[in-house]
Amino acid sequence: MPTLTEMPLTEKDQTTLRQFFDDCIGFVKAGDWTSWAAMYEENGLLQPPHAPAIRGRSKLVQWGEAFPAVENLEFFDVEVHGEGNLAWGASGYTLTLRDLPPDHGKQLVVFHRAADGKWTIVAGSFNSDLPVPGSSE
Repeated sequence: MPTLTEMPLTEKDQTTLRQFFDDCIGFVKAGDWTSWAAMYEENGLLQPPHAPAIRGRSKLVQWGEAFPAVENLEFFDVEVHGEGNLAWGASGYTLTLRDLPPDHGKQLVVFHRAADGKWTIVAGSFNSDLPVPGSSE
């Protein structure tokens, strides 16, 4: 019999983890950075493009509140994988910020299931597919 760490994700796990992507869109569009940060573990990590890494819910809220106004955010090609208490998800994104050209890119998210069965985000990273502004590409 497999140990807990060798057990594949259940359909319920898959649904729960995919819901994180939908919840993220809702929280970001609403400017609800406290609820967005609560999806992360207390010491969770975010690696945004062109910026230093951010660690911890309170710092995540501060980062979100300073983020430009979001007019639209969509995720596509969402996939989740994992086993036991560890999972990862990936997707593409399109993002429109007020007074800035539209962006598109990809993200990677690492999830952990705590002893109480609740999934949280351990770390997330996103980056644009567009050239860095001012680069020669």
